[in-house]
Amino acid sequence: MDSLIHEIEHQSTKLINLILPFLKNIKLITLLSILLQFVSIALVLLLPSFGSQTYVSEKNLQCTVSPFISNNFAEKSINYSNIFSENFPNRSLGSNEALESANWIKNQLDTIGLDTQLHFFNSSFDRVGVNVVGIVKATKSLGTECFVLTTSFDQWHSKGAVGFLIGFAEYMKNTTWQARDLIFLFTSEGGEMNGGTSMDISGSSVWIHDYFSSPPPIKNNFSRKTSRDKHQIGWIKDNKVFKRGGKIYGAIALNRVGNQEMEKIIVYPEGLKGGLSNLDIINTVTTTTFLNEIPAGINSHMVDEPVEGSIYGLLVFMWNSALSLPRSNHAIFTKYGINSVGISTDSSHNVWDIDFLNTPLHKVHNFKNEYKQPLSNSTFLNLGKIMETVVRHLHNADEQLHQSYTWYVMAGAVFFIDIGQALLPTIVLVVSMGVQFLSFILTVDNLPIRVISAMPEFFSTITFCFLLYLLPTILTYIGFIPSNDLKLFVFIIYILILTPVSKYIKNIVISKYPILTYDWYGLQSLLLLHYSLVSLMCMMLNNQFACLFMIFSLPTIQFTGFLMECSIRSKIIKFLWLLVCLFSHPVFLFFEWWSIWSVGWKNLFSGVLIASNNWGFLFYPIFTLCLLPIFISIFKLLFITNCYNTKQKFKNF
Repeated sequence: MDSLIHEIEHQSTKLINLILPFLKNIKLITLLSILLQFVSIALVLLLPSFGSQTYVSEKNLQCTVSPFISNNFAEKSINYSNIFSENFPNRSLGSNEALESANWIKNQLDTIGLDTQLHFFNSSFDRVGVNVVGIVKATKSLGTECFVLTTSFDQWHSKGAVGFLIGFAEYMKNTTWQARDLIFLFTSEGGEMNGGTSMDISGSSVWIHDYFSSPPPIKNNFSRKTSRDKHQIGWIKDNKVFKRGGKIYGAIALNRVGNQEMEKIIVYPEGLKGGLSNLDIINTVTTTTFLNEIPAGINSHMVDEPVEGSIYGLLVFMWNSALSLPRSNHAIFTKYGINSVGISTDSSHNVWDIDFLNTPLHKVHNFKNEYKQPLSNSTFLNLGKIMETVVRHLHNADEQLHQSYTWYVMAGAVFFIDIGQALLPTIVLVVSMGVQFLSFILTVDNLPIRVISAMPEFFSTITFCFLLYLLPTILTYIGFIPSNDLKLFVFIIYILILTPVSKYIKNIVISKYPILTYDWYGLQSLLLLHYSLVSLMCMMLNNQFACLFMIFSLPTIQFTGFLMECSIRSKIIKFLWLLVCLFSHPVFLFFEWWSIWSVGWKNLFSGVLIASNNWGFLFYPIFTLCLLPIFISIFKLLFITNCYNTKQKFKNF
């Protein structure tokens, strides 16, 4: 046994002696670090192939009963759609026609026999919005659970979905197999003039908030009237009770229905702030679609979508999930832990034509002409069969959806990429930073002291960025200032207070170690640790954001260290590299362009430098707290610190 231990120690020593010289070569390790970052980019692009074996299946939810919906259903639904569109062509939020269209929907549901209500709320554009609610009570349950089917009625593409849901409500009212209540929710979602060209999910957001804020009805007394709960945002006229069913089991939102022959069902899985629903509900929709001999996909602008997914599908999913810019008003339900999904029958969009607020090109292209085409009878019939079967599937479930996958990535509608595979690119990115930092530890003398000497300036930069991010919001919230535009004020604080204080503290350290006056190893180490920590934080908060915005970037920190290690003295080269660093994160720049298209070219320069806290989930905090400190610190590394090699000079000091 002793000989075995001795042999292991001997071989370990040989291995360490072999690896140690390699790790102490900072230039070589820096090149390895750069290579690893490109490997992480390649891993993101390979994710669709990783998910080719992870087929989502939940056989227990499937229903073998053939749908009973007939062609008569399709004709009625199309008739509802045409009447709605002809009578109310301009359903602007807050207009008389919006209210009239809401009343018309309510009257149709009343005629069918649903329990209906108009739900009012203060919406965007300083207008009053209205939601229409209709409830079909289940005949074989006590009403303890319900399922929500929803669509917006104030958008330019709303007529198909509105007519379909009214027709489907009429069909479901005459069935006897329901095990859960069905809530039909028609919302106004912040559409602009002439029928709406954007959505801000205000209607569905207020309704779901009030649903959870309102007290549940007393058992066997669903018509009880109470005053408005103080926590509710919206209101019901005549102080009537907010109508509700039982606990919401799930939700499906319809968007863009019936204007063309349905070549596939588009599934919208992404929720708010990176939230995702349980895969069971997505699988229920996609499996049912394929059983009806209709393909399913997640790309609204790709008719022939590979079943196993694609890189393009992966990027579309990541883009919408990373920025909290979902494509359907189902997204708000994920905030409340409700499994939900959005679906559409129209796969003719172009790459920019995404339904929600994440496209400024709604203001450029006139998509409304596409929705003047006659509605498709076959599309309504096939979608009706799919929806009936899906509702039966979900009514068969006697327990909560339990696929246990709520952290995942999708490159297509059938296969998924589990979180273990999806986290791999970010982990490799962090390792790429770690190997360079490890090389510093093994090579640079007194690295802790160097790091301590660099901390005052680095933390003054971090403090400046935190103030830039938090101070305006805090002062505006407490009413101290009327506007949150305090960028100039925060910059003055940085120049007049933070910078002198950081220099004073650093001078205390430098008084003992004068050679650290222009040392760069400490600041470079802090940058590596900072970027690694932020990448890990992004990975935990929203891995899709980390993959798109952190991994798809140039290795600016590592290569800056390589230039410093090579003692590059040319200011022209340094200046050119600094310009490259400003464009090192192309997805950030692309989102800036995306947003600038909406806000105007005059915000281009300021947008690239300091962004805006109104643009995208995690975008502004990560840009401000991660990239901005890195840009400032790289400038200091290139033009203030000493590029000469000082890692060994402590020995003789």
